[in-house]
Amino acid sequence: MLKHDTFPLAETLDKVLKVGQQEMGRPVEIEFAVNIKAQQEAEFFVLQIRPIVDSKEVVNEDLENIDRSGTILYSHNALGNGISTDVYDVVYVKTKNFSAANNPAIAREIEKVNHRFIEADKNYVLIGPGRWGSSDPWLGIPVKWAHICQARIIVESGLENYRIEPSQGTHFFQNLTSFGVGYFTINSCIQNDGFFDEDFLDSQPAVYETGFIRHVRFDQPLPIKISGKKKIGVVMKPE
Repeated sequence: MLKHDTFPLAETLDKVLKVGQQEMGRPVEIEFAVNIKAQQEAEFFVLQIRPIVDSKEVVNEDLENIDRSGTILYSHNALGNGISTDVYDVVYVKTKNFSAANNPAIAREIEKVNHRFIEADKNYVLIGPGRWGSSDPWLGIPVKWAHICQARIIVESGLENYRIEPSQGTHFFQNLTSFGVGYFTINSCIQNDGFFDEDFLDSQPAVYETGFIRHVRFDQPLPIKISGKKKIGVVMKPE
């Protein structure tokens, strides 16, 4: 194909990659197929397109022995890898008086908050009980990816009276890997199964609050660190 120029593959790929980078705001990689029907007729198909995400390695830091008092979140079951130092916001589902019967309403509220982050081109940490993206609202908050697409870290947190088998990001796995989004599983009601300092967040002034969710913003960024090899993830309190 390349040798005899039966199809302008190089030119087509160049155009697709340029348009993809323009639309996604970063270099992209694609999977494609070409169907050559005849000497002068062929079809080009884009099968997948995803951004190339750069990730800084977590270097020279033992996350296993990090001081829990300096963390908002600590997970022994984290997906992802790298360091983020540009997230200032946390959006979390309030656990006091939580009821799974309200999960559809919670999903709608989170969609509205996420839209504000889209407009501001900013990211946030998202925390809530149960399986994010579950089609069964009794098992988790039934959001679609578009409803939480600005989240940099997504956290499934278990409650004493709401212990759901974690999804570990399976509902959004392709999006998580493509966009470099971290996924934490935490069951702080079980000893040594993660930590979530909701009291610390509750003590901060809210940018936005409803009966179900709360949005907190800090003046300094929240250091986020994930060790992909050890599956440990932390969100530190701002310095």
